[in-house]
Amino acid sequence: MKGKSLKTGALAILALGMLAGCGSNNGANSKNNTPAETGAANSGNNAQASAPAADAGPAWKSDTSPFTFTQYFYGNWASNYLWKDQYAMKLATEKTGVTIDRKLATGSDDDYLNTMIASGDLPDTIMLDWNNPAVSKLIKNGMVYSMDELIEKYAPEFKDQLDPDMVKYHSIDGKLWYLPNLYETADRLTSGVPITPIRPWFIRSDIYAAIGSPKIETPDDLMAALKAAKAKFPDVSPVGVEFFDVAKNGFHGSNSMDYLIYSFSPHLLEEQVKDDQQIVEYPMRNKGFIDAFRFLNQLSREGLFDPQLLIYKQEQYEEKLYGAQYAVASQYMNNIYTMYNPKIESTLGKEQTYTVLDGLKVNGQDPRYPASRLMGWQGLFITKNAKNPERIIKFAEYAWSDEGQLDMRYGKEGETYDMVDGLPKYKQDILDMSVKDNATFNSKYGFNDSTLLFRAGKLWDDASARDLKESQPAQYEAMKLLEKYNFDNYSLGMENLEPDGATAEGTINAKVKDLWNKTIPKLVLSKSDAEFDAAYNEFVKQMDQVGAQKVEKVMYQRHLDDLKKKGL
Repeated sequence: MKGKSLKTGALAILALGMLAGCGSNNGANSKNNTPAETGAANSGNNAQASAPAADAGPAWKSDTSPFTFTQYFYGNWASNYLWKDQYAMKLATEKTGVTIDRKLATGSDDDYLNTMIASGDLPDTIMLDWNNPAVSKLIKNGMVYSMDELIEKYAPEFKDQLDPDMVKYHSIDGKLWYLPNLYETADRLTSGVPITPIRPWFIRSDIYAAIGSPKIETPDDLMAALKAAKAKFPDVSPVGVEFFDVAKNGFHGSNSMDYLIYSFSPHLLEEQVKDDQQIVEYPMRNKGFIDAFRFLNQLSREGLFDPQLLIYKQEQYEEKLYGAQYAVASQYMNNIYTMYNPKIESTLGKEQTYTVLDGLKVNGQDPRYPASRLMGWQGLFITKNAKNPERIIKFAEYAWSDEGQLDMRYGKEGETYDMVDGLPKYKQDILDMSVKDNATFNSKYGFNDSTLLFRAGKLWDDASARDLKESQPAQYEAMKLLEKYNFDNYSLGMENLEPDGATAEGTINAKVKDLWNKTIPKLVLSKSDAEFDAAYNEFVKQMDQVGAQKVEKVMYQRHLDDLKKKGL
């Protein structure tokens, strides 16, 4: 439950192209073989062909001979992350000798992953959400190495780079089984690029002006604005939200729903914990949570919500968003300002670009957006099928180091960036490209798309904040506008609540997810309040019949475990 929103929060904070390609439908080009890549085509054969050992320094420098390892990335949308001939990827290979043969699922990620696990036909490494139910299968079936054993044996100095709090939190049964991508330290909440932990909603600038630029502070204000937009622009869809899929997006259904949910239920996370009953309730029992879906139903009944959005694929939604065919739309903050607005401005004109909406107030209360000191998104797992785990853990040491972080974020000093007032800064033409043509920036340079072992660091966090403020003042101001609604939910202990998928409660949880996934369209498309209430009450009845309360008891224990892990 929380894992999905954690992932959303982790993604949402990244600026200046970090995940600007997320959800993109760009096709992958054929891989061009560099000399190093050609020599490393058969990683099993060249794994032991080592260059002369370095006399001192990090372990990764002891062997920079050509070497390729395979990697499955859980997320079939991630075409930007494929290693082709991008600058950052070539730089990593040039320095380390390593090439990552990264693959995506051709269909369902869950089906693809489960088939690999069942057959035992695993790649050398996997990038997988650390709270995905499949993680326990990988560990319990002995299919992955622990990082501890590989670090101790092959890269002992790497241990000193790892934040003790991160190691403590992410360890399972006393061992660290993966390295978390996007691990954030506590001070990240108040430094660096302002965090936007939700998908904001935006309004098309010309439509907003045409309806008189009204204040949009409450759901009623938003409803009135959408009605006015429909009257003046009947050929434009009034509202657009991202795809609905509980399995992928968690119980919020669509990532776009957080904007509404945390307005209608600003204290949702606290209210889910029932200490007197020793349960953590499913959010679907929360009145405010359901009121957010009730509001969407009201939009539908007013003809302001297209039912097709309930079955749209992400690509279909994006296509309409690129064409500015929504009066109000939801998307990552960074994607709007680095992908959609630049494309809209170049093809349709600046007047049709999107402007962020402020948070909505319900019953006089400000919204509250949970912005935990993020525990990471995906984890790097090294499987027992790996031909040469030694080279892989040494490469991870490089990627995690300050040197590796700067390489994959900025490239070479003097060539792609300069140090300005002690902070790295892209050359002006590269900085301009990152703002005006983010797709080309990603495909040419691949900064932030390469090793996928990102972590907080004052040097690059401060640099990103400075560059965002200077080069994208509109995005910076939009992020500052919403930042005031953030709160640190770290101490609530709501990470990784869902039960292990292999347990009886995990089976029940899967049934609840399926029931809720089927109920959402019924709620949104209800023709009356009575029909909405009947559909909701039937869902609650079915949820309880399959054993939801058993899961809620397990989630409470996992809540206590999370607090304990954090030393709370």
